[in-house]
Amino acid sequence: MSSRKSRPQKRRRRSIIAFEMIRLDRTATEPLHEQLYRQIRDELKSGRFGDGSSRLPSSRALATDRGISRSTVRLALSKLHAEGYLRSKPGSGTFVANLLPETFLTADQPKTYEPIQRPIRISDRVRTIPDGRVGDQFDLGATGAGAGVSLVPSIPAVDEFPMAAWERLRAQVLAKKGVNLLRYASNRGDADLRKAIAAYLCDFRAARCHPDQIVIVAGMQQAMLVSALAMLNPGEVAWIEDPCYQQTRRVLTLAGIKIIPKPLDNEGDRDCAIAKRKTAEDHLRDALSPISSWRYHEFPASDRLARFRACSQRIYFRG
Repeated sequence: MSSRKSRPQKRRRRSIIAFEMIRLDRTATEPLHEQLYRQIRDELKSGRFGDGSSRLPSSRALATDRGISRSTVRLALSKLHAEGYLRSKPGSGTFVANLLPETFLTADQPKTYEPIQRPIRISDRVRTIPDGRVGDQFDLGATGAGAGVSLVPSIPAVDEFPMAAWERLRAQVLAKKGVNLLRYASNRGDADLRKAIAAYLCDFRAARCHPDQIVIVAGMQQAMLVSALAMLNPGEVAWIEDPCYQQTRRVLTLAGIKIIPKPLDNEGDRDCAIAKRKTAEDHLRDALSPISSWRYHEFPASDRLARFRACSQRIYFRG
């Protein structure tokens, strides 16, 4: 009988002894319950209580031992309960939590595994892109901020860009439209921008164009891809200039289009006067294969399509 009574007394004395290092400063600006909470938490974090079987003294015993009110002890213990440092067991008392909150804040050491060798999973569509540099084709044209003159094609003189005027106009647009720019808009692009482009094409390019006929894209490559997907089925034929803008070939290949190069000279497409020569490609006329051809600033030589060849091209493809 005496041995049974000695166990809880010994366990309770050990718990009280664990808090003997608590020192409360009654002259400090920090409230007593905050001091008690902080010091008990630091003791629990130190690991001196071992596993979750350690029992805390009752609020009455802790208040008596420290010479403070029970309400002060209860405030401190309730905060420790809320943060997961303590757990209550009805009829038995208050115990240290099995897992302290710091357990979940500490990242485990990553396990190391032997690398698994497996073939790269990639579609045939990507494999057929005419570029042997894996991944490099996606960075074609990317330039850093190095000094000197950039010889990368299609890169303007960015140092001459009117940044101050651009920022002023951007601020005006944001002030006018505000949060409307953060919402979903038409898939064709901003309506005001399409109106401005249509007006420009009518005034400066003599093109009869309506804003509903314009689709805003991220760049030329996306425009070519959207056009190819809309106009051609996989396996159909398209004529392109040779040499040409390499991204044109890549985009059409990605869309599954069969490409027929058309050679160029300093006056443009040599095959525009098709009526003067019979070739094996003439049978494609009835199928009307689309042609990627630039009348001005051909890439990369920047030649212009001669007027008589442009006329021959229009006559032929109109039938």
